Amino acid sequence: MYLHIGHDTMIETRSIVAILNKNLMDQSPEVRQMVHRLNGDGALSGDLSEAKTLILTATGIVLSSISATTLYKRAAKGGGEAAAGMWYTEI
Repeated sequence: MYLHIGHDTMIETRSIVAILNKNLMDQSPEVRQMVHRLNGDGALSGDLSEAKTLILTATGIVLSSISATTLYKRAAKGGGEAAAGMWYTEI
């Protein structure tokens, strides 16, 4: 299954490790450090200024302007088994 994350972008649900609210980046120095490291490595795609959600995949982070709650509900509704192994947080 694929998950539509906005801006005509789709991600295969099996590749999603976690769906994180961007506010977690403000609350957690570890998450902020990970985002900056992956950005430096070229493994961050999307616009950080527009992002509401960080989608951690097997290959990096994809940013989405759609809320983490909405994306998780879409993944759970369409992906069932794939969403069961996904980690989700809302802060």
